[in-house]
Amino acid sequence: MLKTLSWPLLLLLLGAMLRLLWLGEIPGGLNQDEASIGYDAWALLHYGIDRNGVSWPVNFIAWGSGQNVLYAYLSMPFIALFDLSVFSVRLTSAFWGVISLWIFWRLGKRSSDTMGLWALLILVTSPWHIMASRWALECNVVPAVVLVAVLLLVRAPEHLSRRLPVAVAVLTLSIYAYGPAYFFAPIFLLCAVIIIYRQTPVTIKTLAISALCALLVAIPMMIFLVNNSVGSGHIHLGPLTIPHYPSDARYSNIFLPFAQGGMARIPENANQVLHMLFAGKDDGLPWNAIPFWGPQFVFLTPFVFLGAVVSTGSKASLTDKLMLAWLLCALLTAFFTEANINRINLVWLPSLWLAARGLDLLSWHKLLARCIQVAILICGLWFSLQYFTSWSARISADFFEGFGEAITRVVELAPKDAPITITANSNMPYISTLFFSKTSPQTYVKTAVIPNRRDAFQSVESFDRFKIGLKPGQFFLESFWVAHKSELGMFIDPSYRIESFSDYSAITRSPPELAGCLRPLTNTSMTGSQDYGQLTQNGEVDNEGKGFRIANQYIPFGFGVHGDSEWTLNLNEPIYQLSVGVGISDNNGCSDGMKFKVQADGKTLYTSGQIMPDTLGFTNIPLNNPKQLKFITEAGKDNKCDHGNWVRPIITTCNPK
Repeated sequence: MLKTLSWPLLLLLLGAMLRLLWLGEIPGGLNQDEASIGYDAWALLHYGIDRNGVSWPVNFIAWGSGQNVLYAYLSMPFIALFDLSVFSVRLTSAFWGVISLWIFWRLGKRSSDTMGLWALLILVTSPWHIMASRWALECNVVPAVVLVAVLLLVRAPEHLSRRLPVAVAVLTLSIYAYGPAYFFAPIFLLCAVIIIYRQTPVTIKTLAISALCALLVAIPMMIFLVNNSVGSGHIHLGPLTIPHYPSDARYSNIFLPFAQGGMARIPENANQVLHMLFAGKDDGLPWNAIPFWGPQFVFLTPFVFLGAVVSTGSKASLTDKLMLAWLLCALLTAFFTEANINRINLVWLPSLWLAARGLDLLSWHKLLARCIQVAILICGLWFSLQYFTSWSARISADFFEGFGEAITRVVELAPKDAPITITANSNMPYISTLFFSKTSPQTYVKTAVIPNRRDAFQSVESFDRFKIGLKPGQFFLESFWVAHKSELGMFIDPSYRIESFSDYSAITRSPPELAGCLRPLTNTSMTGSQDYGQLTQNGEVDNEGKGFRIANQYIPFGFGVHGDSEWTLNLNEPIYQLSVGVGISDNNGCSDGMKFKVQADGKTLYTSGQIMPDTLGFTNIPLNNPKQLKFITEAGKDNKCDHGNWVRPIITTCNPK
């Protein structure tokens, strides 16, 4: 028994690790859709209303054009346990991803142990499933909901009168997870009931009870759709709210038959769907797929077709027939849905199942089967290595890495009622500000300044004490900001204290009593060496006095080095803090990165990690009156183009305590 279970258990453990490890850090940052679903879930959990003041909606108004609610409701237990955070919001997606692994395996085992192993291996290593399980897009949960329904449908014939109504209700629940399920759920439900009926006679009573269950689950959504077609306001059913959008519903633009000119786009859209499914084509969205790998391994395509053929045979299992029906219904839905990988996500699970079914035909040849399984596992691990390293760094900007940390930090530093200005250099910055500041929804509803509430994606100018958008004129009135790296050139004056978190910085003013204690650090008395050129004052190496251009920002003072360098400054006055920025010159994008370190009296106080081109970050290093400072840089694999810069170095010569 242990031998039989050892490989599945190891694969389940591997799959869980790939979906759960570093969940709050990879992808770095937080996407605006994640912030929206997380904040509204938190607001409902603690205050009973979302950010639009709506109690327990069947669909969120969100930006103005809607967002699905099921993910938020499924997130509430995790938010209650771990509070509102990147980790707790993503945990819902990861949890259901792991549950899906287990269900896939159990469904496979109903046929044979070998089919269970193939199904589990295919899903554990799936690029689409790994990536989708690691971020909190609300539609990512819909395949798991349908998979649970399929498990219940497969088991329904054993106790048809009790289990079929439950399975039907769960499948209908998918319409609250994502808009395309409005079309998919009823046609797949019809197909599933027909397939089960042909295998096991279903009584009229059981069919009637099942239909009633589906209707009861669907009624709030049906009222919602009608209300947003011909209604004029919210409808309240006890604590439940059927909201009316202030603008056109987003689902009407995504579902092509309802979109302007959508019918003409269906053939081209269908072609794109087929290329993504069978040719490994990505959709150009880096959070959905890595181009080399695509959403699923292209070498599985022949086995998908082979599995489909097997699933039409007379000996096909109920699971195979349901999976084939699922794929066909999902494909039809996808043809009508403006396609990208997450919008057509209903196609991936059944296609992976059919691939496993096709591969299971090779199980009779143990050596060949083992070789293919090892090859699939290697591909999955190779993909995962790329995803967790270079690709994680690639997509961090798309998730606004550092934005949340900068907001959290500036909220910690600012007095309770002090105004805070937030950069507009992110997607819907107000929702991230709500998420990380945990402003109550009542306060937001009362204070939000929204220029046009009929926009599909409403912009918010301000709420509570937060203003969105940095303007130079504000600097004389305020003392707390969150800025993007592309805006740091506005904060060169020594009176600003800058603390960077990846692409964003928390910025405050130094106390007035320190004004006479702040001055730029010069490199005129430094001694040391570097692998090329000489230490350069107020400019990158070989460009004395010309300032620095980093992350498209001009900074006039500091000192430039190259590659591996070590420069020492002996101090003859008390110093209690060093504020300094680091980066690589913009015209040297061929650099493979550098590390920056600061030592005081031989003790390392700051290490930057690998700084890449187009990165500008600042840090504040507390000092205890050292006798010597040492500035060290380390080249990457080579020192090509490593024009490293220590910019805006400011020392504090009196004790800030």
